[in-house]
Amino acid sequence: ADPSCAPQGAAVSFADGLSASAIVPALAEAMGKCFVQCCRTDRPDGLYTTVVCDEMGVALGLVYSSEESIVSSLVERRGIYYSRSRKGLWRKGDSSGAIQLLCRMDVDCDADALRYLVVQRGGEGETPEAGTHVGCGPFCHCGTRSCWGEANGGLTELQRTLFARKQSAPEGSYTKRLFDDPVLLRNKLLEEAQELIEAEDSDHVAAEAADVLYFAMVRLAAKNVTLQMVAHHLSRRALKVKRRPGNAKNFRIAAAESILAKKE
Repeated sequence: ADPSCAPQGAAVSFADGLSASAIVPALAEAMGKCFVQCCRTDRPDGLYTTVVCDEMGVALGLVYSSEESIVSSLVERRGIYYSRSRKGLWRKGDSSGAIQLLCRMDVDCDADALRYLVVQRGGEGETPEAGTHVGCGPFCHCGTRSCWGEANGGLTELQRTLFARKQSAPEGSYTKRLFDDPVLLRNKLLEEAQELIEAEDSDHVAAEAADVLYFAMVRLAAKNVTLQMVAHHLSRRALKVKRRPGNAKNFRIAAAESILAKKE
């Protein structure tokens, strides 16, 4: 092993649904001080370069942290950094309302760069029913999702759009129609899955898979389920030692074929 690499495990994570009050402040403060001992910096001001990412790991911006801001982040379970211009703590969202809920903080292999995984709040589509899992707000002071501009599509951007449509959709929105008609959504999922199975060339397969993902994510949003929650289940399954055979369920196949036959 390379002795210059930071020890694995220099990270602090919060379980799903854990509130800031669930950790005793004194314990959170102790955890923060222990975490700082795993970090190092060669900056004259003693600050730590910090990359802020959303809950799916997409970079939102670059900031700086101090020992005080790291401890405060854990105590309050929020994105709190050090402002070099103000020369003090910067509690993200105190003035703009675009607060960050802290999911995880860790340090890189050289122990000289931090990463914060946060739920960036302050945008459309954030509902009490979705809890703290959906972050649709802007990170940048310019009002964009990240300091590199708006996201260029992808699943996380689609997720934000779907939750926003669930709250407020324009006239004639097909997504809103799917939310309001569970039978139509069910039938479209079956239909698109069949078309994915029948697709042959790579571009056609990709196009049909995109359709399946769209309708599947509408179903997720309808039930206030996020990609992060799905990813959590996938990670848990990867840890299983004993697995099911994975054989097809005949009654499910028969039910699907019956529904599809009615559409023909």
